[in-house]
Amino acid sequence: MDEELINKSKRIVIFGATGDLAKRKLIPALYQLWLKKLLPPNFLIVGASRREISRDSWLSDLGNYPLDFTHWLDFVPCDLSCEESLMKLHDDSADTTYFLSVSPHTYSDAVHNLKNAGFLDDPENSRVVIEKPFGQDFKSADNLQHSISGVVREQQIYRIDHYLGKDTVNNILATRFSNTLLEPLWNRNYVDEVQIYATETIGCEGRSQYYENSGAVRDMLQNHMMQLLALIAMEAPCRMCAKEIRREKIKVLSAARLGDKFITGQYDGYREEEGVEKNSQTPTFVAGDVYVDNWRWNGVPFYFMTGKKMPYQCAEVVIKLKSPPLHLFDGHQYNDRIVMRFQPNPHLDIRIDMKAPGLGEGVETATLTHPYPQGAVDGYEKLLYDAINEDQSHFVHADEVLESWRIVDNLLCTGTDCAIRTEPYLYDAGSWGPKEKTDSITNWDYPA
Repeated sequence: MDEELINKSKRIVIFGATGDLAKRKLIPALYQLWLKKLLPPNFLIVGASRREISRDSWLSDLGNYPLDFTHWLDFVPCDLSCEESLMKLHDDSADTTYFLSVSPHTYSDAVHNLKNAGFLDDPENSRVVIEKPFGQDFKSADNLQHSISGVVREQQIYRIDHYLGKDTVNNILATRFSNTLLEPLWNRNYVDEVQIYATETIGCEGRSQYYENSGAVRDMLQNHMMQLLALIAMEAPCRMCAKEIRREKIKVLSAARLGDKFITGQYDGYREEEGVEKNSQTPTFVAGDVYVDNWRWNGVPFYFMTGKKMPYQCAEVVIKLKSPPLHLFDGHQYNDRIVMRFQPNPHLDIRIDMKAPGLGEGVETATLTHPYPQGAVDGYEKLLYDAINEDQSHFVHADEVLESWRIVDNLLCTGTDCAIRTEPYLYDAGSWGPKEKTDSITNWDYPA
């Protein structure tokens, strides 16, 4: 390794550096931070992998980057499962972020091996970034947490949910807590229901083997969508810092429970895809209700919908406000809404009723729209920047993970002894799920 590089004061070590995530997301994100001069001085990016390849070969596989940037990159062939091999990465002087872009089932062993190699002894100068999923259900997540917490502190574990790196998702807190116009309405007195969508038009796209072991509940509902629930429903933190933000999110998730309207679905044709069992019960769609049993939200349903092969790709939150106590304008359907669209074409809509032009007393809905500015940063860019700078505000606390698994655990049950039906209903590709069952949940504001 180049002597000048060895003396760098801060570094990130990416395990699994020859994989797809590193190539498509991590290195491009670090490159953007470098372009913006947001990386610390004397920073080193180390790729690590079991593959015995050269630094030049690794750089070539990454694509065309300027020489000034690749000077910051190095590659070390080493085995994360072997403490002796890990010693190739030893550097007492460097504050290090270890990014585990490896199979989730190896997380526990990986953290233990890093600890045994002496890399995690200093909690102020070492941290581990872990990709989702953190466990496969409540029990496995709890076991994993016990295993990891036995060797490292919570302040050293950075659990990534890439939704939390999105500018548009972070805008939830800004919209809520910097506007006195909205805050008085944000409760059970004025909110009739909340709908949260994360829908895709694509199927598994060659990822059927992964999806067979995941499904819609594990892939979307337990993590991304529960995080949206926490941000929408949380109380204002006393300070905008990791400790206080996470404290309020945990309170929401600990008060949340499944309602009795949840259904799962599977699109017609899923079982014909490569790697899928012929009698697969893996859901590609899930929809239903969650309740937050606290003072602010008691009795307000939060409806969720996520699935593949849907008519529209969208991630958004729709907050339906209650109708006025007295309907003075006959024949008018009240449509007061607050809509937060995260993708595509992110924007904030406030829909209110106004008098229609003309001599009569008719009322129509007007929409105040603010498109989110272009140029939003990639989620990984934000999260890597925060990890390097030891800010956990946009990472998931262990208690958030466990509470999220607790909420959805019944949806993961299989067999005849389940508390609720989890066998998926069949639905047509390009539809909004198994229509008869889906429509019985609520009157959906389907994205368009």
